[in-house]
Amino acid sequence: MHRHSDQGFTLIELIVVVLVISLAVGLAYPSLSRGTSSLHLRTSARDVLNTFRYAREKAVTEQSGMCVAVYKDKQQFVLTDNFGEGNRSYILPRDVKIQRMTLAGNEVREDPMTVRFLPNGSSDDAEVLLKSDTGSFFRVFTDPITGGARIEQGSGENLQ
Repeated sequence: MHRHSDQGFTLIELIVVVLVISLAVGLAYPSLSRGTSSLHLRTSARDVLNTFRYAREKAVTEQSGMCVAVYKDKQQFVLTDNFGEGNRSYILPRDVKIQRMTLAGNEVREDPMTVRFLPNGSSDDAEVLLKSDTGSFFRVFTDPITGGARIEQGSGENLQ
């Protein structure tokens, strides 16, 4: 009786396994990167919403006007009081961009767009359109009467 014992894998078996793993990673990577971009967009929209809500809350509780300056070129939001003091800023991730800014229904093309929040709880009528590299977008609105803010989600085909 002759007994043949396997002591390991052949080179061809190892190459096949490495090829299968490489193919699986190559197919999965684009979906993972889209998921990351989508997560960054959703998180950024919530952060902008929370910045607007915080500005309103602070204006009402301290009975002092607050401003959120939106910089499209810098992809940045800066929260200050009416005197420009107490700056707090938020910078968007690289894969999320400010696509459009509107104030009172008019598109703002020059930086910064300043959204005011008043002590009575009201605010300017503003909209910021955030867009990801994948084409998805979120609109963040402020309500001029209540001063509240909300988010609307969409996809790339209806940006207007």
